[in-house]
Amino acid sequence: VSIIILTPLFMPMLMQYGIDPVHFGIFFIICLSIGTMTPPLGTIMFVTCAVTGLKVEEFVKESWPFLVILIIAALLMAFVPSISMFLPNLLF
Repeated sequence: VSIIILTPLFMPMLMQYGIDPVHFGIFFIICLSIGTMTPPLGTIMFVTCAVTGLKVEEFVKESWPFLVILIIAALLMAFVPSISMFLPNLLF
């Protein structure tokens, strides 16, 4: 739902500043996945805890390594766009 609502709002700014829409899409998905795994609005976190019976504290403790990797990947993609654009540039 966030993609459907926020993408049309961001597209005019992307075009005005010359940001590649594919690069933004990849970066946007990574940032959304970080947001859905962390409190207070971590929908994936709460659904996973409800299905598996884990406490939120246990989930957060076990998911930190994955969150660190996602944050590093997001920072790398933000500052080095060629990382996320390597494969799309090969295709087009």
